Amino acid sequence: MQKLTLLTACLFSALSIAEPMTQAQLNELWKDKQKSAEEIVSNMSEAEKIGQLFMLDFRYWNKDSNGEPAPFLTMNDEVSKVINQYHLGSVILFRENLIDTPQTVELINQLQSSRSNLPLFIGTDQEGGYVTRLRVGTEMPGNMALGATRNPALAELTGMIHGYELSSLGFNVNFGPVVDINNNQNNPVIGVRSYSDNKDLVEALSINYIKGVHKYNLLTSLKHFPGHGNVSSDSHVDLPIVNSDAKTWRSIELAPFQYALAHGSDAVMTAHIIVPALDNNKIITLTGKEVGTPATLSKPILHGILRNELKYDGLIVTDAMDMGAIADNFDINWAVETSLLAGSDIVLMPIKMWDTEAITRLDNMYRYLETQAAKNPELQKRIDESAKRVVLKKLQQQITAQPVDVAIAEQVVASKSHKDLENMVSEQAITLVKNDNILPYVLKPQNRILVISDEKPRNALIQKHLNDIAAETAVTIKSSEQVVKLNEDTLSKSDVRKLVTNQDLILLATYNLKDTPKNAQLIIDAANKAKIPLVVISSRNPYDIAYLNDVKANIAIYGITGFDITNNNRNSLETNIRSGLRTLFANSNAQPLNSPKGLLPVNIKNPQGNQVLFPYGHGETYHTAR
Repeated sequence: MQKLTLLTACLFSALSIAEPMTQAQLNELWKDKQKSAEEIVSNMSEAEKIGQLFMLDFRYWNKDSNGEPAPFLTMNDEVSKVINQYHLGSVILFRENLIDTPQTVELINQLQSSRSNLPLFIGTDQEGGYVTRLRVGTEMPGNMALGATRNPALAELTGMIHGYELSSLGFNVNFGPVVDINNNQNNPVIGVRSYSDNKDLVEALSINYIKGVHKYNLLTSLKHFPGHGNVSSDSHVDLPIVNSDAKTWRSIELAPFQYALAHGSDAVMTAHIIVPALDNNKIITLTGKEVGTPATLSKPILHGILRNELKYDGLIVTDAMDMGAIADNFDINWAVETSLLAGSDIVLMPIKMWDTEAITRLDNMYRYLETQAAKNPELQKRIDESAKRVVLKKLQQQITAQPVDVAIAEQVVASKSHKDLENMVSEQAITLVKNDNILPYVLKPQNRILVISDEKPRNALIQKHLNDIAAETAVTIKSSEQVVKLNEDTLSKSDVRKLVTNQDLILLATYNLKDTPKNAQLIIDAANKAKIPLVVISSRNPYDIAYLNDVKANIAIYGITGFDITNNNRNSLETNIRSGLRTLFANSNAQPLNSPKGLLPVNIKNPQGNQVLFPYGHGETYHTAR
């Protein structure tokens, strides 16, 4: 047995009875981080090593009195024992877990108190915009909105706000930024999560975001290697294929990852996508179908490209293994083993830890990996390597389990200064895509405005901010609203004619249109025929105008709703719609409440994809087109 220092011997005497490391012990370990990591891992049991490689979600725990999944909001004995007895190294929290600042701080403190040895990585996805987890927090307008500002300083500011708020709550990992290039406007999962379809802009904004986050003790993780931007299906429910050739991939998708890795990102998250040009090996699904190898399971991609070619030695984290691309196609124990063999260090969410029954599945996974490692020296080597890499990163980052002060957190999270900065950034992003002398709309003493969108909550949010504008400008806005499924074909011409009659202005809030949105087009045609000004508000991706004809005015706001597709939980991105609406109107002195400043960070192409309708860099003002 390897000779131990007195300190390490003391530490593992404590570990044998599952007592967490104290701050004094961590202070000693930090003096020689490399040596400490080697000694810690060399004396871990196999279960302790495996525990360091798992990041689990406890989004729910069992069911409530109505038989519905009960959100996991406060520690209980069962979850505490899972964290301690399975020596978990990491936990990820979602919107279901995070009610407000005091509850979040208490939960994270309780999680750290349940650890068996080293402090936990506590992670979340606070990308900003479309993907945000804090119910009480400063979302910021999102990546594509930042792309529209063209301002790296605002990306750094966004990173600073996210870093300050998350670290104040007790988080030490944020899964962002997304550095996927959105070069497929039909991409159903990335879209506004991407900064741009221009690699230079993605590079500039992502490294400044990282720079901002790193002002606080928070790790970042690039998403989603080797590039999730050029897909037309969603890996949450499907297994996408990227058919780019290797040369194209290297010149486009690879570049932002390579650039950000060279500028200090701490981790890389894998993508559950098949890229035949990078790995043409075939595997068999649970149904017997032969498919390509997803990047998460690909040794040529993770080890061959990331480790060997790019010389990357940081953490490789899988995307959630319970997503459909993996869980619906492969045995999960085999998939976890294969991902580790491919080069992953942290396996994210291999099991839905949502109830007592999940403990049995977790135990089976540990036993499976222990058995396979005993038979396969390569797997044992990979487990040892990854455990050391995780432990070393925790020591390098000086991750602690010190309780967070809720009073300080409440002063920081969603503070007025942060919310004011959020509005400032979103005001810079709003892009006037088209304007045929419709905007700015000068408010009269009395105004009748019709709001139309796919969802009542979206209409209500718009009406709320119209009321704020009315109060600010001392006018009356009488707004009405109508829910219409804009992509469908359910309205008649007479229906639409009645709908638009007697309105002064119509706001048509679209949300990722596709194909031929018959209802939306009928509304536009009726408004034009009646000579009623209509503005299309592209409320998520900016491409909606490509699917419509005879639009007189269009703005892109790059997000109105944050949406966790993994569980259908939504929140309102109020700053985007607030700034978007303010850009539409001028007061009685004809002064715009917010002049449009944003420039398109993507090309808007026709539905066939063979013609650019509005190029990257396009953006009109109220005086000239640029």
